[in-house]
Amino acid sequence: MRSFGKRTVRINVRGILVTVAVLAIVLLVTGCGKNVDDTSLSDVKKRGVILVATDDTYPPLEWNENGEIVGFDIDLMTEIASRLGVKARFISTKWDGLLTGLNGKQYDAVISSMNITPDREKQVNFVEYMRWAQVIVMSPDAQPVTNLEGLQGKRIAVQVSTTSETMAKGIKDAKVSSFESFDTTFMELKNGRCDAIIIDEPVALYYQSKDPDSFKITGVASDKMPVGIALRKSDIRLRDAIAKALSDMKQDGKFDEICRKWFQK
Repeated sequence: MRSFGKRTVRINVRGILVTVAVLAIVLLVTGCGKNVDDTSLSDVKKRGVILVATDDTYPPLEWNENGEIVGFDIDLMTEIASRLGVKARFISTKWDGLLTGLNGKQYDAVISSMNITPDREKQVNFVEYMRWAQVIVMSPDAQPVTNLEGLQGKRIAVQVSTTSETMAKGIKDAKVSSFESFDTTFMELKNGRCDAIIIDEPVALYYQSKDPDSFKITGVASDKMPVGIALRKSDIRLRDAIAKALSDMKQDGKFDEICRKWFQK
């Protein structure tokens, strides 16, 4: 009886090993199938163009100048596209519809100074390319506020569906006005209809340099936050190719060259 029991144990062990091996093969084949199904990079290469959406109202990162979309993000994505062997075609899209359009396959990617947040990462993948702080902008004549706590009870203008809006709505007793376009927030401040704006630092610096009598950076609303190019969750090969092109640009100096052009640093 003991001898029979030992044989039974040996048979079960062999059976388990066979089962594990079969499962490993199935998983391998399934994984390979997913990779084969991902034609995101080859589709772009075949087309010869990568379609990129942006909210072109955000200088110096992306804005429309005499009918042409220009800016830091635009130069960056144009260079990335070149390294993929294709051209970049930019599509002007309202901010709050960018990710919806991406997942609806209206375009291949989004570059629009978009902060990488946990909620957005549930919807799309990102390739991080920069980190920027959020800052507080006020009138030069106002009593300066240096942090979020100092904005309690203040009238704050922000762009809708942004990290700036999330920050503002978390301030005690703040009266928050959200606008479809961020440039409206600067008009609100200039016309005295709000006390402060929360905005990305490069944009604040741009407006401050253009109109120092109306706008002044008075404080920091957050530490530097990651900013990324958004891509569909399914488009792994395109994401990896963009990440590789960006890494190469940072190593060979092209990334720094584009930064110097737009930020003088």
